[in-house]
Amino acid sequence: MGARHRTAAAPPGMPVSRWPVLALQAAFLVSFVTCNDAPPVPGDQLHIDRTSVPELCPRSVKEGDFVRYHYHGTFPDGTKFDSSYDRGTTYNVFVGKGQTIAGMDKALIGMCVNERRLVKIPPSLAYGSEGMAGVIPPDAVLHFDVLLLDIWNPEDKMEIKTYYKPENCARTVQVSDFIRYHYNGTLLDGTLFDSSHQYGKTYNIVLGSGQVIMGMDIGLQDMCVGEKRTVFIPPHLGYGEAGVEGEVPGSAVLIFNIELLELIPGLPDGYMFVWNGDVSPNLFEEIDKDQNGEIFLQEFTEYINAQVESGKGQLAPGFDPAKIIENMFKNQDRNEDGKITEAEFKLKDQEDKERHDEL
Repeated sequence: MGARHRTAAAPPGMPVSRWPVLALQAAFLVSFVTCNDAPPVPGDQLHIDRTSVPELCPRSVKEGDFVRYHYHGTFPDGTKFDSSYDRGTTYNVFVGKGQTIAGMDKALIGMCVNERRLVKIPPSLAYGSEGMAGVIPPDAVLHFDVLLLDIWNPEDKMEIKTYYKPENCARTVQVSDFIRYHYNGTLLDGTLFDSSHQYGKTYNIVLGSGQVIMGMDIGLQDMCVGEKRTVFIPPHLGYGEAGVEGEVPGSAVLIFNIELLELIPGLPDGYMFVWNGDVSPNLFEEIDKDQNGEIFLQEFTEYINAQVESGKGQLAPGFDPAKIIENMFKNQDRNEDGKITEAEFKLKDQEDKERHDEL
């Protein structure tokens, strides 16, 4: 596991600095130094060089944030003692919660995604006079080259930014609608992890049916055909702590750029088939073509397909029609003997005579 910034007990005492009294006071009052011409690491002072800073920084790390970062850990002579890159995974912590050494907790504050910092940590903010057996010698100054890749907070909610919306929008996406859309999925540092364009076809789903992560279900709601938006999804609405092996790291914020291309209105919640007009009072007899008082799956399937083709009935879009019809048949075959009798046969909502009665 290496050093991995584990918390260590503070050393029993530190040698008295030979700096003037004013400088000694400053060392205790100032948590860290961010200028590149900072003096060597004295006493309890932390030295931070911002070696690479992104042009845009919409958000910086504060106490309580969860961060994912890569690092190289070396001694002042350049000898490596630990590296997240060697393990092929980022180091992930809640900042300011004692999950890493005190110097790193301080050094992460104020960082931006894609920012790189060279951090020099004195022993008193690292592993102290005890060190770490076999890895960190006593009273060792540690250097960390840190690259921040991700940041989020447990209080984060979904964020949706629409950057194009057509003037005419007769209907927006609602739960149960069948939709086709293109997307690019990236991590917060800009890494592309998935894209419908790579497959040369749209991604097609029934909204709210559990076919996508919860954040995407939320992010697609109320879109217009032709609309383009960016959706920011926190981990608890994405792939969570587990992530997707080889594709999405655990506890990662996801960004999706989405363009909605088609919308087919779905059926009322809980319905997989509806009538588009009045229901025949002799429905059982119409389905039972051979008039033997029993309806088998083939008869049932032929009848429902005929209603759909004529426009008298509608199956829920986005699902396998044969599966829907088979499930409808099984719902009517209440004793599960492979056939429906007139005693078994009834509409889903006979008590409430609405237009959307269902078998």
